[in-house]
Amino acid sequence: LKVTPANTPAKIGIKKDAPSESKLAEAPKSGVTNPADISSPHELTAYVETLLENLDAKFDEMSSQILDRMMQMSSRVDALEASLQDIINSDGTGASVPPSP
Repeated sequence: LKVTPANTPAKIGIKKDAPSESKLAEAPKSGVTNPADISSPHELTAYVETLLENLDAKFDEMSSQILDRMMQMSSRVDALEASLQDIINSDGTGASVPPSP
């Protein structure tokens, strides 16, 4: 059984006083916007499946963002290491930084 959400589903939120968090879950195709309004097993199945699909999409998006940021950080660390190596190589004296007391 594969249930797809409607084109413009109503959105529900976890907190009623925080509209920015209402993006977390969308109502399923059956039009049920409140879990208390579910009256049949089919509606419950559709509601749960839609919620799980939405969570899966959010996790995929967050995972992608985290991986992108890790790659950016890796590039920056590589550039920093290269800069430090250039500084060390350009210092022909061979003197090291004195140890801190």
